[in-house]
Amino acid sequence: MHPPSVAVERLLYGTGVGLMLGTGFALQSGRSFGGQPPFLELFLVFAVACFALGWTLSKGMAPLASWFSSETEEAMSVRVRTDIDEIQRSEEVAAKWAELEAKVLTRDLGEEE
Repeated sequence: MHPPSVAVERLLYGTGVGLMLGTGFALQSGRSFGGQPPFLELFLVFAVACFALGWTLSKGMAPLASWFSSETEEAMSVRVRTDIDEIQRSEEVAAKWAELEAKVLTRDLGEEE
């Protein structure tokens, strides 16, 4: 399975192609630029924006790059497993520290009586 960024990149490219195709069909049917409302110009602007966002996402520098991960499933599973192991080690240390404190306090309380 592909990372989410690849899926979004393909979606952007596909949308751009669809918008360009729609513009081509409109031109073929006799519509021209400068009409009211300016749908052809809007289609072209959106198509170029989709292509630009898809290209920058593939390079990892788009505003969308921070929203969609480019990690593969294997890299993500390794990272999550490492995070879980680190949390478990931290919890084990905290539990041992609490146990040691309890022993010291029990001993101190026993000596005071």
